Amino acid sequence: MDRCTRVLFVLLFAIILSAVLARVLIEALDPADYWPGPRVTIPSERDKENDTAHTDEERREVIKAAMKHAWDGYHTYAFGNDELQPVTNKSNNKWGGWGVTLIDALDTLYIMGLHKEFNQGVTHVTTVDFSKAQSGFKTPFFEMVIRSLAGLLTAYEMSLDRRLLAKAQEIGDVLMPAFNTSTGIPYPRVDVNAKRAIPSDRVCLAEAGTVQLEYWKLSELTGDPKYHEAAQRVVDILDQAEKPYPGLYPIWIDINSAKLVSGKITFGGQGDSWYEYMIKQYVFSRHSNDQYRRMYEESIDAMKEKMVQRSIYDPSMYYVGDLDSTAKKFSPMYQHLTCFVPGMLALGSKVLDRPDDLELAKSLVYTCFKMYNTTATGLSPEYVLFRDSYDKGLSPSYSDNSDEFAITQLSGASNKEMKDGFYLGGNKGYILRPETLESIMVMYRITGDPMYKEWGWEIFKAIDKWTRTRSAFSAYRDVTSTQGSSQWTDSMESFFLAETLKYLYLLFSPVDYYSLDEYVFNTEAHPFKILQTPNL
Repeated sequence: MDRCTRVLFVLLFAIILSAVLARVLIEALDPADYWPGPRVTIPSERDKENDTAHTDEERREVIKAAMKHAWDGYHTYAFGNDELQPVTNKSNNKWGGWGVTLIDALDTLYIMGLHKEFNQGVTHVTTVDFSKAQSGFKTPFFEMVIRSLAGLLTAYEMSLDRRLLAKAQEIGDVLMPAFNTSTGIPYPRVDVNAKRAIPSDRVCLAEAGTVQLEYWKLSELTGDPKYHEAAQRVVDILDQAEKPYPGLYPIWIDINSAKLVSGKITFGGQGDSWYEYMIKQYVFSRHSNDQYRRMYEESIDAMKEKMVQRSIYDPSMYYVGDLDSTAKKFSPMYQHLTCFVPGMLALGSKVLDRPDDLELAKSLVYTCFKMYNTTATGLSPEYVLFRDSYDKGLSPSYSDNSDEFAITQLSGASNKEMKDGFYLGGNKGYILRPETLESIMVMYRITGDPMYKEWGWEIFKAIDKWTRTRSAFSAYRDVTSTQGSSQWTDSMESFFLAETLKYLYLLFSPVDYYSLDEYVFNTEAHPFKILQTPNL
């Protein structure tokens, strides 16, 4: 064997050996193998034992087709604009003209293997100047963080297209003036064109406390800690703030004093994702920051003590109501927005070894499902109402602008109320919300109970039957009406593509596909890879 042959042989052997070692390291360093604490997701073998693979594949394809239908309508009639109006096939720019539906949908397209459509979106995003918005528009800080910043961060992590990271950092930077306050509590809106925040006296809890995952991920990917530091300061302030009851936070924060000053206490709108991010930041940090665990457990213990009730007609039907700012008055209303709670509790039950929380999650998500399957359309209203054993509760004419704590004497319950376990208020609309499906997906992945897949499929069929238009899907005005197209409101929020369809697709995907042991989903369902360097 001559010298050249020997050299080639050695090189070939080295290449083969390197490939073998690389594969061994990949297997050895699988994130699931060095996860701190118990596994969250059921083993893949348990998933396979349910023997739903063929059905799951068929259902995934149907959901994927629904996503393509919505995207194609958006692409045809509204591409580059914020939203498609799916009845008139017009477009709007209610978020300032950044193309929010496009950005919010990118990672869903990628997850579903719609790479042509994904690339269409990426090509457009690279042309957008995020330092500009429509003239006079006041950009909502929180909404653009959870939708646009997060959407580009996850699209980057999936595709590794560095143009997307550059655009994500561009958004992160143009929104940073929100933190330029005397306390560090952010203003709720930013004048992007003027590069300054819009002064305000107050901000709601969710707006201030649901930007931390996104800015933390931006710090991780760019190596610049300033983003995480600014967002973390909010958590530190609210952690130390005086509260009416330990772990419970009124929704309004005075920006100048950083005090919790007024407003109800709720796990629904304006409060919801603040509590959600406590456990998710703990998971994202690889359990390295005990502050989030402590705050989460304190809040959940308080919620269970003060805010959880059950139907007097169905003792297995639990719900989370609201409290006034003193934590003394209770409102027997269960919002669809609050239906993320079962999934949050299920995740926390595994991560923190709180088995009772999983049992409560099962009862809560049962109520969320019943909010769908007891209506004429199988769609859920914005909220349902409960009476107590003294026939007291909120008036059936209660609307979103009413006093939520104006408890009154009710007339006798109808047969339908006694059968359903609750009654409806004034807002009977369904705006394509995702929270129940989020919890159903998480509950399946944690318990392995195939019942949750059937629940999810029933909800999808109702969505497809009653909200599908010729070009996409529309919000529905009254879920008790079977009048079909006359109930369409000509609105399709970006979260329908970002969240609702994504959670449905993942429900019928293998449990290790975007596993809960490797990803944390932000409040807009954008999956962040869990930190590789916990001490960032």
